[in-house]
Amino acid sequence: MYMNTALVDPDIAADLRLGHHLPLVKKTLQSLKVVEYLGPSAEESTFSSKNVRIEVYVYGLYGNARSLEEDRHFPQAELTPMPHIRFEGIWDELVFTDNIKEDLLWMMINILRFSLRSSDNSRGEVNPLILLHGPPGTGKTSLCQGLAQKIAIRLRSQYDHTTLVQINTATLLSKYYSESAKQVDEIFTKIACLCQEEPNTFTCVLIDEIESIASSREFSTTGDESHDSLRATNALLTGLDKTNHYPNVIFLCTTNMFTALDDAFLDRCGLKREVAIPSLPSQYQIIRKRLQKLIDRGVIQTDESLLSHEDARLCAELDSRNTPARLLAIAQLINSCPGMSGRSLTQLPERAVLQHLREDECDMDMALTFIERVLKLPQPKAQETESYVKVEQTEKKLSSIPDPQAEKHERKNDIQVEQHGTEIEIRGMKRTLRMLFEDDLDIEVLQRCIAEARKRPVQE
Repeated sequence: MYMNTALVDPDIAADLRLGHHLPLVKKTLQSLKVVEYLGPSAEESTFSSKNVRIEVYVYGLYGNARSLEEDRHFPQAELTPMPHIRFEGIWDELVFTDNIKEDLLWMMINILRFSLRSSDNSRGEVNPLILLHGPPGTGKTSLCQGLAQKIAIRLRSQYDHTTLVQINTATLLSKYYSESAKQVDEIFTKIACLCQEEPNTFTCVLIDEIESIASSREFSTTGDESHDSLRATNALLTGLDKTNHYPNVIFLCTTNMFTALDDAFLDRCGLKREVAIPSLPSQYQIIRKRLQKLIDRGVIQTDESLLSHEDARLCAELDSRNTPARLLAIAQLINSCPGMSGRSLTQLPERAVLQHLREDECDMDMALTFIERVLKLPQPKAQETESYVKVEQTEKKLSSIPDPQAEKHERKNDIQVEQHGTEIEIRGMKRTLRMLFEDDLDIEVLQRCIAEARKRPVQE
């Protein structure tokens, strides 16, 4: 029997479905959420169970991790049983411009699905090696960790356990000659042993900053350090070939230096995907999600709902000072500053509140004001006039002997500005302007004053 739970009390509807199992489910089930819909686009957001096939994944979260040093006397990596509480929610928090999350997830599922269907568990032609490259702070490492978490949940019916092996490439590099290559070879031997000894365990190997051990051999010239780097790259390629035939392992690699990687390593990558700086809608969504997380944690007290990017644009046309409009203005300013990474953007709302909050509580208006302060957004002011600006103009006569330094400034169209409180002095070739501001300096007023001063003729 199917009943629309929107028409009855949730507990009653659940009781009709689960019967005497309801108390146990309520005690053990921590959360229930719909994570993905596959099918034709539809306007409705609710579907009948008669018309869709529902796949349910039930899982628990681990809470501990161990290093290879503890179990196998090898400290270069950390083993984390998956799914782990440390990575819970990280997948949903990641925002990208394109469908990179969905593409990566389904590629991994299909690689493993086809391997399991094979009679001898052999792999296809595509190597189980995914490389994510892009600027620092764009979420490459977090995406790999979230992907491993998702795979661990989706593969519960195929594998008894899933293990995330995070390799610290810095520990693989040694100051001793040829030691780096030896350590790279040893860790891949350990990974091969994990795959062989535990066939019912799926292993995700995450190698962050892969350029440390996969640098281009073409640019290796002379010196022991260059030769050691070459040997480490050779050991990496050999290790990848050694583990390629195991159906229960996949490699996830990240790099900020794509052009520095060796061609042979790039050729072994089954998928190379760039993770770019987020677009304006993505930046808005990131700020929105971080603010919502602060609301859920009780840091920000508000009953206001944070709108999507498209809805915020519509609201901004009606009122330029409401919450959606201010949030949109913040995202637009961030988008105009290419130096802000995704990592900095994620930390921005909480950092702004921690830096500027002086009261016991923080509401949404205060939180947005704090973010605007951090970004140096101008605060709303009353209508300014030029009546409070006094301009003192001192004319200069041109000297018959040209000043080389002055000519240099003239060629560059440069203006030297000295600021002392509310006094501004602008020195040019033909005149000097002094402006005294009785109120706080506003850049728009200053620009208008300069433009008016330039229209005045020079006195001989």
